[in-house]
Amino acid sequence: MKLTFLPLSALLLSACAPLATQQGLAGFDAGGYSVVVCDAAYAGKPAACMVSGSGDRQLLRGNLISNGRMYVGGSLLVGADGRIEAAGCPVPVNTVNALQSAKTVTIDCPGAVISAGFVNLHEHIDYRYQQPAQPPTSKWIHRNQWRPLPAAERGFEGDAPKDEAVRAEVSERAMLRHALSGSTSVSGAKDYRAYLRNLKLADVGSVMAAPAGKPVLDSTFPLNDAGTLQWPTAPCTAAQVAGVRVSRDNPFVPHVGEGTNGGAQYEVDCVLDAIRGKTTPNAFIHGVAISEAQIPRLQAQDVGVVLSLRSNFQLYAAAPPVTQLKAAGVTLSLGTDWSPSGSLTMLDEARCLARYNHDKLGGQLTAADLHRMLTENGAKAVGLQGQIGRLAVGELADAVVIDTEGRRSLSELLDKTALKQTVAVFVGGKAASFPSAWAGKLPQLDNCAPDPRDLCGQQRTVCGANAQRPLSQLLKQAIYTIDDAKICTPQPTNDCVVK
Repeated sequence: MKLTFLPLSALLLSACAPLATQQGLAGFDAGGYSVVVCDAAYAGKPAACMVSGSGDRQLLRGNLISNGRMYVGGSLLVGADGRIEAAGCPVPVNTVNALQSAKTVTIDCPGAVISAGFVNLHEHIDYRYQQPAQPPTSKWIHRNQWRPLPAAERGFEGDAPKDEAVRAEVSERAMLRHALSGSTSVSGAKDYRAYLRNLKLADVGSVMAAPAGKPVLDSTFPLNDAGTLQWPTAPCTAAQVAGVRVSRDNPFVPHVGEGTNGGAQYEVDCVLDAIRGKTTPNAFIHGVAISEAQIPRLQAQDVGVVLSLRSNFQLYAAAPPVTQLKAAGVTLSLGTDWSPSGSLTMLDEARCLARYNHDKLGGQLTAADLHRMLTENGAKAVGLQGQIGRLAVGELADAVVIDTEGRRSLSELLDKTALKQTVAVFVGGKAASFPSAWAGKLPQLDNCAPDPRDLCGQQRTVCGANAQRPLSQLLKQAIYTIDDAKICTPQPTNDCVVK
């Protein structure tokens, strides 16, 4: 990736090229998104980002995915408050006049895609420090079947570190891995605050918390079965439904239907009964046991499903009814689960679904479908549409810039992109990860430091570290045993199809 620096005036003139002169030229296969060609010269080449100007406002140019469209050579204007002021083709004339008098940094990236950041709705962040050399060989019918087994028998460790300081360090190290690879929000990160948005935090106005002060509450054991290890053997009684642990005032994301037996299927109806009439958003994690008869209930109660297919295949050799759920209009989003059986990054989780879609679903899902699951569907599932997920006017600029390396297809881009192609990540309009040559030239999160590892042969600066645990400290954490260089290339998908 080449970094050069041009005068702001030259970039503004380029941004205002008439749309009519650009139409009809070669563009980009957006995999189901409509395509608007603003400047065809931005497609079909490796990213060459040019940075100029300075200030607390930003103008990004590239192949912009915004609000259901791909703008080839599009523009994204971000205000000092981190919210998007304009998105589309040329920046309007009155906006250009304002830019000429305001302090603005311009990041012009021909050959790059600018996408909303990825929303990870399923994480067990303090378990994210180790990964077995091989996937588990045993398959189970319910999570309560494998949970009590010793690690040697089930094929992986299943405990978080006991020491609170160590647990915080491994959690923030995992959050760093997600942020480097394009995620800008995560659910399941307890109370940890580092590198990306923790959707469980409710600090109004904080870039590291859920926007609009609506924290997401998750529940690993909504039926209170953590201690008993018992699954339902019959439909839940009224008393059992009343005992389900539900949050009615917040977006609620519980584990439901995690397994293939009747008990897992009873869980689905039980929790649906418990949240009946709830007016805040709900999304079920896993949902492997969802039956066709239960799908209309999910649709009627507007309950989404958070897919973690890699983990489902490794633990249960099964997947939720993806195409039936989509056909019914159920909101589908993605989560990485945990490293013992899940994906290392959100892009890897999307690739797992793409492999399953190709091999078993007849290609019914488009690249745009997968991208929506990575971005806007995750926001919608927890009631954050209009805040994050689409790079639309008024939303927060949670974004990732990806080097296409000359690719003109969204499908191919999602298939090939890993850390090496992730140029920069922004949270609330502030840079969280970027080439070290950009340091000090654009609005950044606090507590920045160069990453001394030069992962993928690139010099990056990362920002957003917890002030009590700087990057240098996290990188020394001995319990964290995952080789982060693995995220330089896509994770293999051979374990994403039941043979």
